[in-house]
Amino acid sequence: MQNKPPLVCICIPTYNAAGTVRETLESILAQTYTNLVVHISDNASTDDTLKVLESIVDSRVTLHRNAENIGGEGNFNRCIELAEGKYTGIFHADDVYEPNMVAKQVAFLETNTKAGAVFTGAIKIDENGQKIGEFVLPKSLVEEDGLYDFKSIFKAVLQYSNFFVCPSVMARTTVYQQDIQSWRGDAFKTSADLDVWFRMLQRNKIGILPESLMRYRISSGQHSERLRSRTGRADLFLVLDYYLAQKDVQALLNEEDRLHFRRLERTDRIVRAVNWYLSGNAHEARVLCRDILSVDAFRAAMHDRRGLITFALGIALNCFIFLRLSVIGKPFLLRLKRIAGK
Repeated sequence: MQNKPPLVCICIPTYNAAGTVRETLESILAQTYTNLVVHISDNASTDDTLKVLESIVDSRVTLHRNAENIGGEGNFNRCIELAEGKYTGIFHADDVYEPNMVAKQVAFLETNTKAGAVFTGAIKIDENGQKIGEFVLPKSLVEEDGLYDFKSIFKAVLQYSNFFVCPSVMARTTVYQQDIQSWRGDAFKTSADLDVWFRMLQRNKIGILPESLMRYRISSGQHSERLRSRTGRADLFLVLDYYLAQKDVQALLNEEDRLHFRRLERTDRIVRAVNWYLSGNAHEARVLCRDILSVDAFRAAMHDRRGLITFALGIALNCFIFLRLSVIGKPFLLRLKRIAGK
């Protein structure tokens, strides 16, 4: 008699997801890997989310209702508490998962016992399910065995920013419940997920499957979409500053890594400056632009696409501010920003 495959637990935190959660849940229940259970933690939804969920009858699904809204972080923590089995995935209520995703993740973790978790690539889709892009692993980071340690990932994030697809991760349940236990949203806000991945990496390696095994939905109402108009420093830097202050992390870095971090900060400043300008505050935009067109900014423009877009945004913004051409400047910068995906 063959051994039964390990139990996988899929947790779905929900809140007012009536328009998407059916497709999400159906994609999970249609996985080729069948030894799984699904725990849904509903965060006191006020729309028809519960009605939709109750209409889907499957013995593998358990619905948990929070009596009151405990916040997004609290609901993620609730999912960690509910996790069971050998492996756990915390999947989002507006994404779609390809039929073989769980099977491939389990196969990777069963083969690579040193990996605490495994991520995948993803197709970006809009509100209507149409493809609008793709999350891919930076080419310079690709390893033949798909395994990565803290050093290689931290250096890559300094160079490329956060490239992880949060709702693609599957982890060993013990990693979530013993090593992680909770999201630290009070300290890292919207980038608390990156802190979770770094904490995983400080104890275990992780795997990254380069295939796009899910469809990640980006809609105009999403919190991540609203962040595109931010004028404050990105929450990403709350995480990076925290780890860069640690001596053992500092010892891993060289001058090239520090240069990558400074370029990452410069890109953030120019995005914030453009957002100030688009909101009608040219003064704040000018303050952020003071050292944006440096020699290194020019070198970065010759190095990669992000450097080129940052440089182009900086030149255009400075010209529009100096010439006071807001009538044509705002629509031009908005279009350039959309092309850049910022």
